[in-house]
Formats: sequence, C-alpha cells, structure tokens
Amino acid sequence: NKYTFMILNVKNETSRLKSVVLGMPNSMGQPHSLEDSYDAKSYHSLQNGIYPSESDIVYEMTEFEKVLKKYDVEVYRPSLIKDYNQVFARDVAFVIDDQMIISNIIEDRYDEQDAFRKIFARVGWKKIINLPETAHIEGGDVIPWNDFIFIGTSYDRDYRSFKTARTNEYAIEILKEYFPKKRIIDLDLKKSDTDPYSGILHLDCTFNPIGHDKCIIYKEGFVDESDYRLLLDIF
Repeated sequence: NKYTFMILNVKNETSRLKSVVLGMPNSMGQPHSLEDSYDAKSYHSLQNGIYPSESDIVYEMTEFEKVLKKYDVEVYRPSLIKDYNQVFARDVAFVIDDQMIISNIIEDRYDEQDAFRKIFARVGWKKIINLPETAHIEGGDVIPWNDFIFIGTSYDRDYRSFKTARTNEYAIEILKEYFPKKRIIDLDLKKSDTDPYSGILHLDCTFNPIGHDKCIIYKEGFVDESDYRLLLDIF
C-alpha cells in the first residue's frame, strides 16, 4: 500500500531488478529550438530533421514496461507534466546501497523533480540525500559496481560553458563523504553541446558494466586514455 516505505538496495547495475522508476513520454510538447536544446543528440537530431515523434517514444517505452512487468518488476512512474520531456528518469535521482541521492539537475530540467514527489515520499526522508545547491550531478554519470562507484565528470576549464557538463567535482567530493568505504573513481569525459560524435553526455553513454565481471566501453569517450586503461584493469 502507499504507506509502505520502499526498501532500497542497489549494489550494482546488473543484480536482479525488483522495482524501477520509468519516465513518462506521454506529453512531450513541441521539440526545442536549436538554441534551447540542452544535449548534443537532441541538437543533432533537430538539425537533421530526425527528432523522434512522441508516438514512437510512447510505443518504445510501453513495450519496455511490458518486458519489465513480464519479469515481475514493480514499475513506478512520475506524475505527468504537460508538454514536458520526462523520458529520462535516471538523471533526476539515483540510489547507491540504501540511500537515494536527489540530483541537482540543470535548470532546464528542474520541474522534473517535482513530478517525483510521490516516489520520494515512498522512500522516506531518512534515506534521502539532498546535495548542496552548488553540487551538480545527474544519475547518468553515476554507476555503482559493488565496492566501486564510477562517476563521469568534466575537468575542462570551461566546464560552466557546457550544457552537457552535468556533474562537477564538488558533488564527487560530497559522495566520497557519504560513502567512505567505496572506491570512487572519477572519469573525465569529452564534452560537446552540438556534436554527439565528439562529446559524451553521461558516463552511462560510454561505459556500462554487464553480467558479473564484464563491461561495454567506448574508448574515445574519455579525455585521458589512462581512465580507459584503468577500467580495463578493473574489469
């Protein structure tokens, strides 16, 4: 029932999934203008006239939800905001072990957090970490893997000029304080606001653990080859 608190337990990306938050594609509104686009893939698809239709996204996510439910995964949905892109739920909040961290997402997406209030209430305030205002992070940059937490960021001196730079050093330092026993590895990602082939939006776009001991990795997504080599060593 709605008064029962969720029991959070996320150690990695590949263990048995019991429940998940799935975004809402049902009222996306009109596509942004190029100037207002806030990620390179959207910019590129708008520029080339291939921005996906709402009906296509609704179909894809409905089919995905059917698969989740087929395997007895409990699916939570945020409240619907009219004419608003709510597809990517992962960035708004994420879980490490038994703690939910509410992201400080970019201003363009701020209203999305409001739609999660009923889900946050199910978690309970004792299990929620609210970051300071200047600690910026989005869930797509955070990949827990047992004793490790991999975090994508940008150490470019022009960090603030990139709309696609969503996670900063301050947020990483705070996560180190909350999870002192984890080995937190920060990975410097290439950034571009307009070309999806020369920049990486989030860490999960260039690196993903799979199974028990393997990963999918895109070498060119990292600023330093040493970060790529470190991941090879770990896996």
